[in-house]
Amino acid sequence: MKVLKFGGTSVGSAANMKKVAEVVRHERARITVLSAMSGTTDALVKIVAAAAAGDRDTVESQLAMLTDKYTTCIDGVLGAHREEALGRMKAAFELIRSEVGAFREYTSERTIIAQGELLTSAIFTLYLNETGMKAVCLNSPDFMVTDEDGKVDTCRLREALAPVAADQDTFYVAQGFICTNNRSEIDNLGRGGSDYSAALMGAAIDANEVQIWTDIDGMHNNDPRIVDHTHPIRNMSFDEAAELAYFGAKILHPATIQPCKDKGIAVLLKNTMDPKAPGTTISDRDDDSKSFHAVAAKDGITVIRIHSARMLMAYGFLRKVFEIFEQYRTPIDMITTSEVAVSLTVDNDKHIDEIVAELEKLGTIEIERNNSIVCVVGRMEHGDAGLAASVFKSVQSIPIKMISYGASHRSLAMLISTEYKKQTLQSLNDGLFE
Repeated sequence: MKVLKFGGTSVGSAANMKKVAEVVRHERARITVLSAMSGTTDALVKIVAAAAAGDRDTVESQLAMLTDKYTTCIDGVLGAHREEALGRMKAAFELIRSEVGAFREYTSERTIIAQGELLTSAIFTLYLNETGMKAVCLNSPDFMVTDEDGKVDTCRLREALAPVAADQDTFYVAQGFICTNNRSEIDNLGRGGSDYSAALMGAAIDANEVQIWTDIDGMHNNDPRIVDHTHPIRNMSFDEAAELAYFGAKILHPATIQPCKDKGIAVLLKNTMDPKAPGTTISDRDDDSKSFHAVAAKDGITVIRIHSARMLMAYGFLRKVFEIFEQYRTPIDMITTSEVAVSLTVDNDKHIDEIVAELEKLGTIEIERNNSIVCVVGRMEHGDAGLAASVFKSVQSIPIKMISYGASHRSLAMLISTEYKKQTLQSLNDGLFE
């Protein structure tokens, strides 16, 4: 059994939808998980902002744009089911107008944004049926249900998808990204959550593969958008992929790996525009012939430095620091310590003012924004000499603010000012992979 996920660009036009349908047919996908057509979520986010500001003109202009976009797609893929799809589109946009008219900041926002996935999956299912495939569109919020911490109820998911797992004759289509929260409200798993949706569904039906289809040929050894001479990685371990996704590799959502790793389900990263390209296979094995496999970078990093003489020869100090971040549900990316100081980084500064107010009870606080974490991933056994030296030689002209090395055998991370990001990535590419 296979679960296939397609991103917004992959289903962003009538021509692309037809390509996706051929892939689904060829792969015999049990479940196909779809994002909204490219550009849809951005437009819906603008509608949400306009609704909050009482700007009905922007709401209508964005809906007019989406009407043109989806009508063009429907006309390009459907014949007999065209009117049904147009009716579905009109109903979705009327629902959005209704939510705008009675705007409630949380529930209306989530309901509006969910319409992109719901509409795209409905159109695609009709197209599969029109081409002679027996297809059924599932409603993901019926079985993707989260608790108060935002975690999906996997027991409920497995039970709900048991009939799908047993049905070998039907192509099922589901929405990625959207879910129902613990208050029975429509919600979502955050940007990129469609990958995570597919992984959870794959684990729930004991799939053999979860395939993530995008518009590039697999995971590259560096960011091909800003670095010259990158290359796709054909095989990668679960742990490496998780590190790269967490530290900025845009092709994969960070949470995708764990459900598949737990079940031993291979994850394939494939290119919708070039289906025959091998892409990247993520599994228990990797390329053990090389020490360095890939580099990724994550932007928007804030550094918090805590200076306190009370740290010296004291125990419990770090516990107090961590409890403050836990209180405000803010994860820490990197941390370094000295006798009287702690430096740590976060990628979410939503509660930074409250956190700093609490930390000031412990010592003097410095805040520094506009940083990036650059992470080198590979096989870095603690007994291997010279690996760190190779990395630092490659970036010897870059000012480095923090280093994290030794916590695992898989990565070395450095904190730099974002202004040096492109230079750092290119230097590492030239020094480690050329």
